[in-house]
Amino acid sequence: MASGNPTGQLVRAILSFHDKVEGFDALAFQFNPTEMSMSKTAAPVAQKTANANAPDQQHVTGGAATLKFGTVWFDTYEQGNSVYTKYVATLEKMAHVDEHLHRPPYVVFMWGANFGSKSGQTPTYVWQLADFSVTYTMFLPDATPVRASCTITLKEVPQEQTQLKSPDTAHVRLLQRGDTLQGLAAAEYDDPAQWRRIAEANGIDDPLSLTPGRRLLIPPILK
Repeated sequence: MASGNPTGQLVRAILSFHDKVEGFDALAFQFNPTEMSMSKTAAPVAQKTANANAPDQQHVTGGAATLKFGTVWFDTYEQGNSVYTKYVATLEKMAHVDEHLHRPPYVVFMWGANFGSKSGQTPTYVWQLADFSVTYTMFLPDATPVRASCTITLKEVPQEQTQLKSPDTAHVRLLQRGDTLQGLAAAEYDDPAQWRRIAEANGIDDPLSLTPGRRLLIPPILK
């Protein structure tokens, strides 16, 4: 998908936190990219078949969508304050593992009718910030950066991971690389010591042998 505003006018875009993150607000900026690209794969899985020349292709799950922006400009020259403090620090927060969530925050991108920024519309995707790079291009005499160009790549978060969950309701969670039982217990129950509850519900003998992509049953805490 490629996009560019034919009028040449900048339009307000918002990259906001889907999760609650203390001390950080949504990132609002003027946006008119020369191009955007979005890709999504079917991710077939090859299954060996006896007496066949090629394996069967089974579509178990779709691949995560990826959204890449062209150059995004951030400018604080007229305000005379730091472009890092106003914009880039928020991008860094979106890319880093949050100490309370035990993962990077989920985000929502809103821009124009196709991305749910008009009243009453809901964004189609929830994302994680997969990659960004920043180049500072203007500084004040005291070395304060006031203009920066960024490239941003977002990766889709599966719907089941974004739904609100309650500790008194059983549900399924998809393991991500780096997940631990203690981290899951902290995120789900606010108590990392409850990791044995998850291990027992899923027949896990070795808590260090978690495989990314495995679905774990998160049992409820009965009151």
